[in-house]
Order: sequence, then structure tokens, then C-alpha cells
Amino acid sequence: MNNGLFITGTDTGVGKTVVAATLAYALHQRRLNFHYIKPVESGISSRDYLETKSDAALVKRAGFLPEPLNEIVPFRFREPLAPLLAARREGIELSGNELSECIKTCIKTSELTLVEGAGGLLVPLCPDYLVIDLIKDLQLPVLVVCRTSLGALNHTLLTLDRLRLEGIHLIGIIANHLTAATGIAEESFLTQLSEFDPITVLGELPFLQNPPSELKAWKKLTGHIDFDKLLRRMTGKT
Repeated sequence: MNNGLFITGTDTGVGKTVVAATLAYALHQRRLNFHYIKPVESGISSRDYLETKSDAALVKRAGFLPEPLNEIVPFRFREPLAPLLAARREGIELSGNELSECIKTCIKTSELTLVEGAGGLLVPLCPDYLVIDLIKDLQLPVLVVCRTSLGALNHTLLTLDRLRLEGIHLIGIIANHLTAATGIAEESFLTQLSEFDPITVLGELPFLQNPPSELKAWKKLTGHIDFDKLLRRMTGKT
């Protein structure tokens, strides 16, 4: 299955959704047929939150997606916890097979599907089923989103090592600056990373106080990602 891209992160809150939204905006501007799905999202406390503040809603707006949010994020939980724990606290039993088959159905109906994970690779989604298990089941190439602050090098190298150990197709990383103030750690992150890993850097996003709310802001953000190279690496042409 190669008609999609799985967006994962080195941790929670590293900017996967902003990257997904930026890619969705870019795909829409190029008039490419695509779909976006976030299999599980926690912290959906109400219908209003889902429609206005959720990760899925942000990507839907940026990519002008026609699909209803119920399809974009099929499994939603009220508490902002790891999906497995959030589901258990609501008395919901979701199996890894049920989750992966749901996503596979969505991928088959579109030319290109962006799939956004939850947190990092080892976040529990279902009993005995982690994010990395979903990646393996879907057999999609993976884009890693990482932060640049102190400690990011360790998290990023561990993530890349585990993906390679599992034989997963890595297309590259996008580094995201999560703070306005930059120090030596942030400024030297990509240089340090290149010393220890040959991973392709596909972009470096600047610090954002809040996700863009205007189209021109999304357009500016796309300039920080090598979108052409990303597409080529997804299709195995480079």
C-alpha cells in the first residue's frame, strides 16, 4: 500500500497536526486528489470542540476537505489521555484489527491519504497494539515530525532507529521549532542530527504562537517544506 503517508512524531505535541495541515493546504493548492484521516483523537470533550478546536478540524479547514469530521476522525475520546486509556475509561473496547481495517478502507478510496498518528511510535492505541503496529499494518511510508529543543536529538534518533529496525520506509523528517527563543540546542539540532543519522530533512518550521487562521499564512508556511522532494520520496522516485 503506497498511496499514502503516515505522519508520526517523536513525542506528543511536536507539531504533527500543523505539518499535516500544511501538507493538506499544499495538496489542495496543487489540485491533487487526497484524503486525510486521524484514526484516533483524544480530548474531544464536545461536538463543538470537535468542529472548532480539534486537530481534525484544523486540517479540514487548511485542506478544504469536504468529508465530515466523523469520517476524518472515526474514533474519538473525551479525555486528553493516551487512546487506550481514554477508551477504557469510557468503557470502549477497540481492537487493533478493527482500527487498521477502518483506515485501510479509507485509503483504498483515495489517490493519496495523509494519516496522522497519535503521539510517538509507542503510544498504546488498543490492547497489545501501538502506533508502530498500525504503521506496519498500513504499510505506508513515514514522515517523522520532531522538535528542536534540548533532548530532541535523543528522541529523534531513537524514533528513526526503531522505524528502521521494523523495516519501515522512512521518507524523512520535518523539524519544528516549538519556542520563540532559540539557543545553541535549537540552532545546532539539524547539524548534530546529520552527524549521527543520514535522514533526509524535508523541512524546518518556524515557531508559531498559534496555528495559522488565514490562507496567506498557510501559504507562507508551505515555503518551509520541500514539498516536491517529499512527493518524490513518497513515490520512490528519489
